[in-house]
Amino acid sequence: MQKSYIELEIELEKTQQELTATKQELDKTKNLLKIALDQILLLRQEVEKLKQQIDKNSKNSSKPPSTDQKSNTSANEKINRGSREGKSRSLFPKDKIDKTIECSAEECPCCKSHDIKEIAAAILQQIELPEVKATITEFILKKYTCHSCGQNFKADLPDGIPYSSFGSKLMGLISILTGVYHLAKREAIQLVKDLYDIDIGLGSIPNIEERVTNSLESVYQRIHNFILNSTLTKHFDETGWRNNGKRHFVWIATSSEAAIYRLDRHRNQVAFEALTKNQDLSDKKCVTDRYATYNNISKIHQFCLAHLIREFRSFAQRAGPDKIIGQSLEKLLSKACYFHKKFRDNKIRLADRNRQLGKIIKKVQYWLEDGHANGSDELSGLCERLLNKFDNMWVFSKYTDVEPTNNLAERDLRKLVIWRKKSYGTRSERGKKFVERITSISQTLRKQGKNVLKFIESTLKNFYSDKEPELINPALDF
Repeated sequence: MQKSYIELEIELEKTQQELTATKQELDKTKNLLKIALDQILLLRQEVEKLKQQIDKNSKNSSKPPSTDQKSNTSANEKINRGSREGKSRSLFPKDKIDKTIECSAEECPCCKSHDIKEIAAAILQQIELPEVKATITEFILKKYTCHSCGQNFKADLPDGIPYSSFGSKLMGLISILTGVYHLAKREAIQLVKDLYDIDIGLGSIPNIEERVTNSLESVYQRIHNFILNSTLTKHFDETGWRNNGKRHFVWIATSSEAAIYRLDRHRNQVAFEALTKNQDLSDKKCVTDRYATYNNISKIHQFCLAHLIREFRSFAQRAGPDKIIGQSLEKLLSKACYFHKKFRDNKIRLADRNRQLGKIIKKVQYWLEDGHANGSDELSGLCERLLNKFDNMWVFSKYTDVEPTNNLAERDLRKLVIWRKKSYGTRSERGKKFVERITSISQTLRKQGKNVLKFIESTLKNFYSDKEPELINPALDF
């Protein structure tokens, strides 16, 4: 039987309702699928970022080498370290020999014969430490009464003698052990006990450090002013520190002749201006990394190429255009540092270095433009920033006393990085001042080839004699 018109209308209406419901369900499913795909894309990007963070080490980022996770050496893997070349020690002159002992023989050790004849002598000069004993001086400070005013008083100590149980040499030694060689306070106490049979209380160490800190204040300021005012190339950097359980930062300004350290609560423009004493460095030669605080520090501002090499190495470990661009830029910047090192070691002439750098600079500019156009968002942004500051990458090509890397500052900061790992920082303001001053003075003296212990002893004696401390380098007036 044929369906009536009314039945067909009902079925058509029912079919349309089903189609409408199906369409709504499909639209809902489509929207959910789009949301899911967007979420998957975000998760993939997040996974990629996490993988890049996991793969970061000291060779492809600014992370320190101490954070690298080194793999275990295989039991079957033999490491051929090679033999070390010995060093022939030259003989001391006769005027430096304290005692001579002649060793003779009466018979042959092989056949016991007494028929032997003396020929040329072999000389062995043996260095031995003397027996040491602390010198204990008793100062008797006589007391007096003034008949005129009735005031009681006592005699003064001789010039250069601190009013303390410890003399200048011992205080200098303690400060060197804790502040330069970074021994723990108890270890320093035990070493002095073993060497000199002197008992020192644990609480005496901070007091000694405070006295040394006060005596070094003027020397510290002289070094600080010398670095800022000299024409030498200045290297700036910073690293983390802890003081009294709070995050601090060590700031450094260093050169080939001196180094200054300053601890600050912050890592910002204000902290950097405190390091530079708000001085205008626009005409000074400076080397830094690309941290924003150092922007516009100077017209002669060299970016650290070592940081850039590590950054581009991380891009070279990715896939796609980033890999090719990163590999090319890493290789070119490494070659620039290589040719500069050969020039610095007097293996090639300045003209040869500049000719090679000219070729490298053109290629680097080409690859930076390529990275800006075709790289990922991260690489494109980096290339754009470097193109805007392109001249800052090649200051060393114009000034022979400027280095292409900031390795000098990083090496000098390493002293405090090691200290931080051993001591977990400081716990007071006087501890901060001691770290700043003892490290600045000792590192500067090392650069000058001077004896740190003798200088601190001399400075302490001058301090307690109300005299100005001696100059570290009279020729440079600091």
